[in-house]
Amino acid sequence: MHVVLGATVLLLTAVRLARRLATPLPPWAPTLTARERRLAHGTGTTLYAATFAVPVTGLALLLSGDDDLLGVHVAAQIVLYTALAVHIGPVLKHQLTNRDPLLGCML
Repeated sequence: MHVVLGATVLLLTAVRLARRLATPLPPWAPTLTARERRLAHGTGTTLYAATFAVPVTGLALLLSGDDDLLGVHVAAQIVLYTALAVHIGPVLKHQLTNRDPLLGCML
């Protein structure tokens, strides 16, 4: 089941990235500061990289049988969850505190 989930994540991420590269991004929300835009771009890039890295390192761990790769796999997951929290945090701040529709732009 774990392997199937990883393969599904890898496939869906590839499809999502292909779609993202084929369609233009919507304009930035006017309420975002330059710092928030840089943060959104950086964490978005990190999310793509980590979403590929987690299943790839899991597959490498499975195929190699080398338990030394477990640390790399776990580190990729930590990066993924950290980037996700940093990416969603400002959106929630804008949605709940500023009351602007940033969450709708993100979805």
